[in-house]
Amino acid sequence: MRNYVLAVVVLGFTHTTAAGEISSAYTDVDIEQDCTTYASAAGEGDWSEMVCTGYRGYPVLRSYSDLRVSMFFGFPPATSLSWESFSAFNSA
Repeated sequence: MRNYVLAVVVLGFTHTTAAGEISSAYTDVDIEQDCTTYASAAGEGDWSEMVCTGYRGYPVLRSYSDLRVSMFFGFPPATSLSWESFSAFNSA
């Protein structure tokens, strides 16, 4: 019985699983044509919140403020999105 269990364990580790095909796609997002502004500055600063049509119906959320842009791809979580710039800013 012990040899049987050992054989099953060894065969289990040698079994390979087939990985799915990995692919990628690139799409252009034209801010003027593909995006809708749902919030923007009304005389206070320079910022805007936009939603754009993305690949296969996935939304692209674009936040702009003070010449910095944060992008979120896909369906947003139920909680609010946190600001993410592409590099460290004002960190100690």
